[in-house]
Amino acid sequence: MMRPRLRLAASVLGTLVVLSGCSFNGVYSLPLPGAVANRGATYTVTVEFRDALDLVPYSAVKVNDAIVGHVHAVRWKIGPDGPFAEVDCRLKQSVKLPRNASATIAETSLLGEKYVALAAPSTVKATGLLANNDRVGLESTDRAATVEEVLSSLSLLLNGGGLAQVKVIAAELNNAFSGREPAIRDSLERLRTVVTGLNGQRSEIVRALENVNKLASTLRQQEGVITTALETMPPALGVLNGQREQLTTMLEAVDKLGRTAGSVIRASRDDLLANLKALEPTLTKLAEAGKYIPPALDMFLNYPFATGSDKVFHGDYGNVFLTIDLYGPQLLHNFQTLNTPAPKANAPAAPSPSKPKARPLPTPVPLPQLPGPLNDGQTTIDRLLLGVLR
Repeated sequence: MMRPRLRLAASVLGTLVVLSGCSFNGVYSLPLPGAVANRGATYTVTVEFRDALDLVPYSAVKVNDAIVGHVHAVRWKIGPDGPFAEVDCRLKQSVKLPRNASATIAETSLLGEKYVALAAPSTVKATGLLANNDRVGLESTDRAATVEEVLSSLSLLLNGGGLAQVKVIAAELNNAFSGREPAIRDSLERLRTVVTGLNGQRSEIVRALENVNKLASTLRQQEGVITTALETMPPALGVLNGQREQLTTMLEAVDKLGRTAGSVIRASRDDLLANLKALEPTLTKLAEAGKYIPPALDMFLNYPFATGSDKVFHGDYGNVFLTIDLYGPQLLHNFQTLNTPAPKANAPAAPSPSKPKARPLPTPVPLPQLPGPLNDGQTTIDRLLLGVLR
């Protein structure tokens, strides 16, 4: 009888020791059966949630509604933006998710248990591969609305919301629309046409708004100039106001001048047209001689010096090289050519000989004597020309 009692006491003591250990470390520290990622190759990912209400260890972790792991631990942390929960999710090694995956706390049913749903990002491009000890930040996590929140919002709507005024609003709308159905239908049709037109010109509207934005930016950059102009404008307006009578008199005089000029032009219209018609031949010839006018003006502006004479004179002296030919027969021939009268315009042309004859050379004449002796073989151009002429 003593041995069974001792065995029972030992069993009770062992049970108490186990229960005391469970209460010290927590029941969640025990390897509960049915956990998906307790055995085999696994990896752990830490997910941050702003609110992890009712999420406990060994809650399921799902991808596309398939259980791929379980929650290993839940910890509360204090961050720069307030407290948040860190949830360690242990996943099977075969689960492949992008590094920028998103996470959501959802419920299996209306009153079901909470679980963590992991998924690839839907708004951005998936990058990388989720690995052991990676972290999913608060910017990529969310949670679904709980039943308590839905019932609380519904209670607020039914008790303190505007549900009681819905009947009044419906009655007033019925009174406003009653008997005006054709006009309202026509207004809706016109509104549909306007909306369709605006939708067709959407790109133009966007472009106009962008241009308005650019104009606003330009005005913002020139705010100082605009402010200065607005501050200067009142004195300028005061000056204009003080000279209002003079401006009015000037405008009246301009109006009178315009009327007078109009009457003069109308009265001299025929004469003006006749003068312009008479000038037409002159202008035509002037246009035909256009290519000769620039050279003539060039020569006229440079008279009595030829074009390029500016290269001759350098300050108060000139570089001029003269070659004087004092050969007697040649000088005599030149003088005879100059003294020969030009043929008359009405004189009959001399018959051209059938064969030109050789012209005899002129009889040599003695060279003229110089007026005086030369000084050591040197003389001036004036004395040479004077001797030639004599």
